[in-house]
Amino acid sequence: MKAMLIAPYSGMAEVMKQLALPSDVTLDIRVANLDEGEEFARQAELEDYDVLISRGGTALTIEKAASLPVIHIDITGYDMLRVFTLIKNMNKKVALVGFSSITQGAATLCNILEYDVEVKTVHTREEVKPLLEELKAQGFQAVIGDVITVQTAESTGIHGVLITSGKEALLQAVEEARRAFSLSKKVKHNFSLLHETFLHFPHPMAIVDEELSIREKNEKFDQMAQQDSITFSSIKRAIKDSIGSQTAKWIPFTANDRSYMLQIFCVNRYMAGLMFYPTSGLEKRSDVSIHFDVKPMALIGDSLYTHSLRNQLKKLSSQHKPVHIIGAPGTGRSAAASFLHIERFKEAPFLSLDGAQMDQSSLETLTKILLPIQKGTLLVHRLQAADPELIKQVNGLIERLPADIQILFIDEAPYLESGEAEALHLLPLVERRADIPAFAHYFLTSFHMENGSETLGIKSKAMDLLQQYTWPGNLNELKQTIRALSRQASGFYIEPEDVKKLLEAKQSLASSVPLTLSGTLKEIEKRVIDQVLNEENGNQSKAAKRLGINRSTLWRKLNDE
Repeated sequence: MKAMLIAPYSGMAEVMKQLALPSDVTLDIRVANLDEGEEFARQAELEDYDVLISRGGTALTIEKAASLPVIHIDITGYDMLRVFTLIKNMNKKVALVGFSSITQGAATLCNILEYDVEVKTVHTREEVKPLLEELKAQGFQAVIGDVITVQTAESTGIHGVLITSGKEALLQAVEEARRAFSLSKKVKHNFSLLHETFLHFPHPMAIVDEELSIREKNEKFDQMAQQDSITFSSIKRAIKDSIGSQTAKWIPFTANDRSYMLQIFCVNRYMAGLMFYPTSGLEKRSDVSIHFDVKPMALIGDSLYTHSLRNQLKKLSSQHKPVHIIGAPGTGRSAAASFLHIERFKEAPFLSLDGAQMDQSSLETLTKILLPIQKGTLLVHRLQAADPELIKQVNGLIERLPADIQILFIDEAPYLESGEAEALHLLPLVERRADIPAFAHYFLTSFHMENGSETLGIKSKAMDLLQQYTWPGNLNELKQTIRALSRQASGFYIEPEDVKKLLEAKQSLASSVPLTLSGTLKEIEKRVIDQVLNEENGNQSKAAKRLGINRSTLWRKLNDE
């Protein structure tokens, strides 16, 4: 250990020179007080000293000027007894002036030994001179204190008696310095390991302040910055929110043509950490997707079933078992999944896997994305449609995920391998007819906001007809029907005649003669397209997807005479 003693008076330096120090201690001694002590402290930093040792006001001053550990030499009971013995036969009015580190023990000792010494405490060195002048006016002729007090007393015309530090206090300070050095060595070692880990972290990482200035960055971030032009202006609000709320946030981030999953986390009240995980190519996949800002989906309806469903979802969101959301397409399975995600997480990612389209590459992509995520939701669609070997791998992956990754399944039929999962059964729309008005008005309001639809309501008899229909396509079919009715409406309200005509057309198509294979290939193709369009309620995008063609090809075939 290489230490420097900054002694506020020469006598301390002489005592220290006479002491036998441990063999692992190299001690250099400088005699200086206050401002001179600051200069020596700065010099010690430049010359690779490990620790500084000083006393009283000098120690407090250099502690503010240097980043090295500063060991304070305590005023011991022996030191106080020595100075009190020295003034014992002094026939003068005596006061002791100093900082609380001196006066607290001195006052106790004076009371025990019944010494007639006035004890005064100061908090800054600027207080010393006015206090001494006041003591002089009160007839005090001698003052006990540290170097600052004694020097000021002499200039004021009062006899100053210095409290000196004996060898016991100096040896105690050296031992304290050794302990501080040992601790500092461990801290530096740990810091070095953490800094090396930060520098060589396998993903880009940076620490920025609220003004988006980079305070620290690792090697991968430098490589990313060389490839792409990195700007943080688009995520400034997210950074400030993370610092302000002291919570982590996940958001998408794009640099040139490269996409990343970005985690923003609070470092302190002024800075945030950024960790970038590449996701380029994910936007082109239909089997694996990730969403960072999932909007809460309202659970529409006032029926007893809807109230019960809300209660079920709240209970399920508070436990950690996988949840199988079971129901036919269009029964609100995705809305239930979103509700569970929002109830449990607010800023975490929402991942989705389609078992029907999944392959080995899907699992590799999913695993890579899940690796850095500590909490979030994984929603698995149609797992039963996947290859048995892939199902086995998915289940193995799920078993390895942390408890804060919520696992949800969307199934049309029960798929529960063990009792370690919960099931949420969703009723078809025909079994919750009481909620149809609420859904119909909700959809109508959405179309009004999205498309500027001028249709403002549904006549009561028209609503009766909607509630009497069986809705084989559930909520999806109801939504498409309300969309069609709002477009066809000639006034501000959907009339019963419009509903009756549209529903009769639906029933007629549903009971029509099954598709035949007679005629030319072009005629058969036309019948197939018409039937798929009918089943998709006229939605050309969905029909094109089912037929395996793009929408422009479908449009051309529909318009080809």
